[in-house]
Amino acid sequence: MEGLRRRRSEVGTSKDPATPPGGVDILGHSVAMTVGIAAFSFLVISIWILRKIRPEIHYDWDSIDTSDVSFPESFIWGTATAAHQIEGNQKNNWTNFEEKMGLEMSGDACDHWNRWGDDFSLLSELGVSSYRFSIEWSRLEPEEGQWDQGAMDTYSDMVDDLMSRGIRPMPTLHHFSHPNWWEEKGGFTDRGNLDDFLSYCERVFDQLSDRVGIWCTINEPTVFSAMGYTLGQFPPGRRSIRLTLRVMRNMMRAHAMVYRSLKERDPKSEIGLAKNVTLFDPAKRWSPIDWAVATILERLWNGSWRSGIRDGRMLGSRIPEAKDSLDFVGLNYYTHFISGLFIPTSTEELSFPKREHEIATDFGYPMYAEGLRRAIDFVSELGVPIEITENGVADSSDSLRTQHLMRHIWVISEAIKDGKDIRSYHHWSLMDNFEWAEGYSMRFGLYSVDFNTQDRTLRKSGEAYRSLIESH
Repeated sequence: MEGLRRRRSEVGTSKDPATPPGGVDILGHSVAMTVGIAAFSFLVISIWILRKIRPEIHYDWDSIDTSDVSFPESFIWGTATAAHQIEGNQKNNWTNFEEKMGLEMSGDACDHWNRWGDDFSLLSELGVSSYRFSIEWSRLEPEEGQWDQGAMDTYSDMVDDLMSRGIRPMPTLHHFSHPNWWEEKGGFTDRGNLDDFLSYCERVFDQLSDRVGIWCTINEPTVFSAMGYTLGQFPPGRRSIRLTLRVMRNMMRAHAMVYRSLKERDPKSEIGLAKNVTLFDPAKRWSPIDWAVATILERLWNGSWRSGIRDGRMLGSRIPEAKDSLDFVGLNYYTHFISGLFIPTSTEELSFPKREHEIATDFGYPMYAEGLRRAIDFVSELGVPIEITENGVADSSDSLRTQHLMRHIWVISEAIKDGKDIRSYHHWSLMDNFEWAEGYSMRFGLYSVDFNTQDRTLRKSGEAYRSLIESH
């Protein structure tokens, strides 16, 4: 009996006064609850703050008169193209990629290389005063060290013709394409190759800068990096996060090298680059997972680039030469991306979700003009003038383009009223063209193109743009 009493007594005895009979740790349980509540509270507060500092703006477009716009007399109206998309008969990294991947071949494209004089008449018909186009490096240096001065003379003639029409030439030195020999050397994956790119840029600049006063070094470096080295939908068709980040850094270095060199050659020249700002919004604004995905993508796509220009730091690397390497920022804006837990690894997996009230374009992504104001605010933090270097819509029926145009123009007008230093607007694109991996299926042009006859026809949206220019 005594032993039984002792054992019963021992059962009810605890060295930890917080542990009651039955072995429940009240103190530990209380601490766990406190930590859990604190973590939950932190999460709720974080989401509340994110919703405040990153609002997803939506306007009541039915109540807005998008024709009620005003612009300063100095505002520049333009349009844009890219060499590989319109010139035709290229031999570069893209033509090789088209064949390798079994894509639709660019072929003659718009045969612009032979028809550029007539196409420049289309610019005059629209009434634009600026034309953004790209120089095709592979035409000028088809083999390493072999310069084609005849091709260079053609680009020089283009510049002269534009100026005779009162149209400002705005060349881009790299718009997704480059020579095959440079691709075989590794292109932007190898930092040692950047001297080749610099040499090409310097040579073009030396022959055109007496007439050209504004330049874009590189078009959409983030798009080039992600599509070529993460999703594998652009040349060289790789899928490596490591290479993606390396290419992003090296493209920033390349831009900085070119900027410094060209400014030494002519301090009066305006040098910038064209950055695609795609916004990333959480699919569910109450979901911490969706917020986390959207924030990560936003930092990688937009924030890392801005940090490189503003601070000389990018993706964990110091690139001091990139700091303050812009005289202007070229802003390319198209849409926002609704982000959630699922992160696509190829363009085939992209479904381009949209909000219920948004209108889908032919490309699938939603028309979201409100995002242009957010993109303007984002790049304004760099403290340099803004040139809208691309904005347009895939719309083969031309049923959406005029509305798309007028909404975005209204947003720009309102931003200027609020003090934003926006100097120009370039509609993408002058005419239908070869839309990279999508081939000829996407129609962005103010002019439609019959690719069998090469006939150009001004669309109703083109007439609307011409009327807008005439009235301002």
